[in-house]
Amino acid sequence: MIQFLRSNRSALWLLIPLGWVLVAMTGGWLVFPMVLLTVFIGTGFRTAGCSGRRLRHGQREQLPAPARGLPADLHRPVDLAKPADLTPRADQGPARPQTLAELADDDRLPQDVRDRALQLDRDGTAALTYLRERGADAREIFDVEQLVTDFGPQAVRSYLALAPGAADTEQVLDGKTGRQLVVEQLDLLIEQTAARMRHAARLGSDQLLANHRFLTEKFGGAKDPGQLRL
Repeated sequence: MIQFLRSNRSALWLLIPLGWVLVAMTGGWLVFPMVLLTVFIGTGFRTAGCSGRRLRHGQREQLPAPARGLPADLHRPVDLAKPADLTPRADQGPARPQTLAELADDDRLPQDVRDRALQLDRDGTAALTYLRERGADAREIFDVEQLVTDFGPQAVRSYLALAPGAADTEQVLDGKTGRQLVVEQLDLLIEQTAARMRHAARLGSDQLLANHRFLTEKFGGAKDPGQLRL
């Protein structure tokens, strides 16, 4: 019925003036029916319009919210009584690289490889401490850090990646086994660490010699305190 009234709205509104003309011609008995007709048509359209707006508004409210690309567990409830899980997840990137000391704890390492790994770790740590305390050049510090935190661990990890039992039997390069190669690599890194330590010590001794020469030239030839060159 409402749809019929809305679709024929113009024709129905034309009936109202025509009806009032009939009232004027026939008498007052049509006044009451015309008032009811006018009120019905006017309020009916307003009610239909309000209902339609409420319906459209309700439909909009029921539409699902658009996805924003948020993770599925964003609104996951948290149990405060449960200890936090600190295990790295796969989407949190790679874990922290192992140090030489941590790699040396692996039971698959033979004793000679383990001893060299620990020696490189000790020598490198001592060299870094010495260089930093004396304000050495950033490049020298970086070189030693690379020996201890990059090249050394990589050599040990490469050895551990060999097939079980093959490290001492299968020849990898120039007739040498994997165990022989990793020992040579660690020995080379230990020697390079010691060489950088000697270079840093020589720089320290150069500073001491320069200061000695300065003091000797300034005060060494004076026999009388009054002859000091200030």
